[in-house]
Amino acid sequence: MIREIVTPTNTNFTLKIPKEYVNRQVEILILPLFNENKIKKTKILEVFSRTAGILKDKKIDPLKWQREIRSDRKI
Repeated sequence: MIREIVTPTNTNFTLKIPKEYVNRQVEILILPLFNENKIKKTKILEVFSRTAGILKDKKIDPLKWQREIRSDRKI
């Protein structure tokens, strides 16, 4: 498999097909690339902002709490 990310500067693009793919069916896709890092960062920031400080006013032992929520598996 070959994957290459390019930024085309016009509507024409020339592909060089590797020898091992000649006389075989190949799939060529053209689709916009979404910035995955931006999406992941946004989701992480959203989760962080929703949960930051959620336990600050509670008198909870963090280790005990962690053991309780993970009681279904060994730590």
